Amino acid sequence: MREKFKEFMRNVPQAVFIAIGKSTDNKLAGLTISSFESISLKPLITLISIDKNAESLNVFLKAIGWTISLLNEEQEEISKFFSNKDISQAERFKLEYPKSASLKIPYIENAIGYIECIYYRHLEMGDHIIFFGKVVNVQMLNDKKPLIYYHRSYRKIM
Repeated sequence: MREKFKEFMRNVPQAVFIAIGKSTDNKLAGLTISSFESISLKPLITLISIDKNAESLNVFLKAIGWTISLLNEEQEEISKFFSNKDISQAERFKLEYPKSASLKIPYIENAIGYIECIYYRHLEMGDHIIFFGKVVNVQMLNDKKPLIYYHRSYRKIM
């Protein structure tokens, strides 16, 4: 059943995001995600889902908040950089990133936009932790088309 489910999910085109969390002790962690959803408009609540084995998990468990950057179709390499398990969190943040307006958390330059969330709560579900964030800021940066992941590869919208 698991393989059939994975096959089914490969047929669901998904936008590609980078989540960058900042812990209460100012540590940063970032990863490529496709599990991002709007949950509520009153209040504005979103969710992200992170594998329990992800190197970034401890930062998100202690997070004051995070940014979610929506990658544009020209940012495939950034997605690969943040999803590469051979690149440590320390290496990822040797580079300079712009900081968000409210929480001063890095976001991805030239992304379509970013959302800033403060930690609201988390929930353990199977092999993932679901993090709920209260939206405190939304910035649109350009009107480029989003990067899409579909059937195990990156795609562009025509």
